[in-house]
Amino acid sequence: MNISQQQISYILSLNKFKKFGKAAAACFVTQPTLSMQIKKVEDNIGYLIFDRSANPLTLTSFGRKLIPILLEMKEQYDKIYHISKMGQGKMITEIKIGIIPTIGNYLVPELFLNKSSFLEGKHLIVKELKSAEILTQLQAKQIDIAILAGSSDLNKFENFRVIPLYNEELLVYVKSNSIENTTESIEVNNLRNLKPWLLSEGNCLRTQMIDFCNLKENSTAEWNYEGGNLEILTKMVDINGGYTIIPKFYQTFFSLESQKVKRFYDHDKNKFLARNIVCFCSDKTFQSIEITEIINFIKKKFANYEMNNYQIIDVQL
Repeated sequence: MNISQQQISYILSLNKFKKFGKAAAACFVTQPTLSMQIKKVEDNIGYLIFDRSANPLTLTSFGRKLIPILLEMKEQYDKIYHISKMGQGKMITEIKIGIIPTIGNYLVPELFLNKSSFLEGKHLIVKELKSAEILTQLQAKQIDIAILAGSSDLNKFENFRVIPLYNEELLVYVKSNSIENTTESIEVNNLRNLKPWLLSEGNCLRTQMIDFCNLKENSTAEWNYEGGNLEILTKMVDINGGYTIIPKFYQTFFSLESQKVKRFYDHDKNKFLARNIVCFCSDKTFQSIEITEIINFIKKKFANYEMNNYQIIDVQL
């Protein structure tokens, strides 16, 4: 049984777009050509890959088993292409990174500022995505590295390497006249009568803030921000009062006014709050050297400071 490289690309494209027209356009072929080639594969293997009666198109049970195999085959074809072009001196390695907005705010500028020191002659492409989108694109091999806030249950991602990068304290950004300015830390009870400014749904920092501060989702009804831009939230605090949560390295990179930034203290556990930043990547990739260089740069740049008295907040991935 033979499945050509071109047929693999047709099947993967249809799985991505769920519509024959969009998949064909992405592959630069006509819809009948794409449909005919996929039908040819199905006839050859004796099983349907797609349930065409569903709208949008879905995979059959056989198709769900086949897609991971085709992704592996595509990666092997890509390796051959890469080696061939490298031998001809025509290949520039491209690294695609998926990153959540609350890390991307400060990490992306650092990556591009220092790119020449660890990725000379390479192309670096960064996508800012929510956690669920990042993991979906990583599994579909649309990105090479995923950088996000980690979970305590990292073993469930057995198909990927999970590499802890650094721990990061979570801070409260609050308008100066809303609380006592002399204190360096703040407890949840001190925030109960203040307006919380949250990121949109799907941002893990929003979920952490809602869980730890015992907020209700409908508490954001009077104003809803659809995005992951912390700068907007800090400005809303400046203008309207209230508070939001910011990462420690965001404060450092953007030099926020120190009197507006308080350490988040959990009185019951006698600890300050922090999150764990991790990297996900495939074990099987021809870009392993470049990926390792990126990981080592991030680890060195954001090396952990003393973290003994911190509670790491879990993230459900």
